[in-house]
Amino acid sequence: MKPFLRPTSRARLAPVGWTSEPAGQWAGREVEVVYDPSRHQIVLCRNDPGDHMRSELADVGYRRYATDGTQEMWVRDKAASADAAVARSTDRSQHLLAAGLEARGL
Repeated sequence: MKPFLRPTSRARLAPVGWTSEPAGQWAGREVEVVYDPSRHQIVLCRNDPGDHMRSELADVGYRRYATDGTQEMWVRDKAASADAAVARSTDRSQHLLAAGLEARGL
């Protein structure tokens, strides 16, 4: 299950282990964001973050999940980000090992 926005006027519970927090105005309605704090990290950009910030967020594993035209909600899955970091580290280590094997002898 993925994080989601819902109107605050609905009296529904969050899934077990999840939390809901007020997210303010979204497309003219009061909403809250519902997410699993042990798995997800949420960034709400109240104004256009610009291309540089979007690039930075994407580089550290966030994905743009929702927008209302002026605001954006970005989500990062902690487990997927950790797996990707390990994969990058392993790839780099293997690359360095391979480079060492091809080095000139003395």
